[in-house]
Amino acid sequence: MINRSANIYTLLLIFCASLFSFSQDEGLLLLKDTDDNQIKFENHYFESLKYKAIGNYTRAITELENCQQLFADNKAIAFEFSKNYFELKKYGEAELYVNKALQIDSENYWFLEHLKQIYLKQYNIQKAIKIQQKINLQNPKESEKLIPLFIWAKEFYKASKLVTDLESRGFKSSKLDSYKQVIENYNKRRKRSVLPKLKKETNSLLELKESFKTDKKYGILIEILKQEKLNSNFEDLLVYSNEGLDLFPAQPTIYLLNGKALNQLKKYYVAIDVLNSGIDFVIDDVYLIADFHEQLAISFEALKDFKKANKHREKAIVLRKKE
Repeated sequence: MINRSANIYTLLLIFCASLFSFSQDEGLLLLKDTDDNQIKFENHYFESLKYKAIGNYTRAITELENCQQLFADNKAIAFEFSKNYFELKKYGEAELYVNKALQIDSENYWFLEHLKQIYLKQYNIQKAIKIQQKINLQNPKESEKLIPLFIWAKEFYKASKLVTDLESRGFKSSKLDSYKQVIENYNKRRKRSVLPKLKKETNSLLELKESFKTDKKYGILIEILKQEKLNSNFEDLLVYSNEGLDLFPAQPTIYLLNGKALNQLKKYYVAIDVLNSGIDFVIDDVYLIADFHEQLAISFEALKDFKKANKHREKAIVLRKKE
C-alpha cells in the first residue's frame, strides 16, 4: 500500500494544476474504478482530501464513509473523519473519531495533539492538560506547551514550577519569557489595592459594574471593557482589564484590550509585554491575531522602531487577507 500511495501522490503532483478547475460537484478519479477494493479505497480517500482542501467538509465526510465501507477500523480514515468534523465545529463527533484512531495507535503524537485542540475548543482545560502531559512523557521538549494550559486553569503554582524546572534544564524561548511575565504580572496585580474611583458613567455601565462586583463573570467584564473602549475611557479600560487578567489569565481578548489601553496611555513598553504574552493564548482566530499585530505596530511606531512596526503591520494585513 505504501508503494501504491507513493504513486498516487506522484499523480496528484502531475495533475495538481487541473485539480482546482474542478467544481465541487465534479470528481477526480486518480485510477480506473475496478472491482479492486484497494483502488476504490484510494480513489475515495483522495477525493475526500480534495474536498477537504476546498472547504467542502460534508462532501469529504461522504467520501470517507465510502472508504469506511471498504476497510473498517482504519486509523487514518478515523483521523480524517475527526479533522473534517472539527472544521464543521462538531466537536463531539470529532472527539469520537480521534478516540477510535487512538484505540489503534494510542501513542500517535498527531492524534493526541488533535484531541487536545478539540478539548481546548470546548474549554475543557483539565482534559487538555492530561493530554499534554501524555505528550510530554513521549517528548519532554513539548513541556513548554503545558504552561499556558496551567495559566488558563489558574494553576499558577504549577505554571511557575514548570517554568523554573525548564529554566533549570537550560530551556530558553521567547514564549517561555512571555509566560513567565504573565505569571509575574499576575502575582503583582494580586497585591494591588481595590479599584480606584472612576469617571462618571452611563447608567448601563454603572449597572454592569455593580453586577461585576458580586458576579465576576467573563461576559459581564467583556461588556464593561467594550463600553470603556467605545467611550475612550482608557484609564478605566486599563483598570478593569487589569482585574480581568487576574480573573481570566488565559483570555486573549482581555490582553488585547489591556494592550490597547496601555498604548493610548503611552505606556508602550508595557503594552508590548502584555501583547506578546496574550497572543500566545489565541486559538484559531485569524482576525484576533491580526488585531494583536496591529497594536504591536502602534507600540513600536510610537517608540520609533519603524522596522518592527512595519513587520507587525504587514503581518496584520496578510492575516486579514488570508481570512
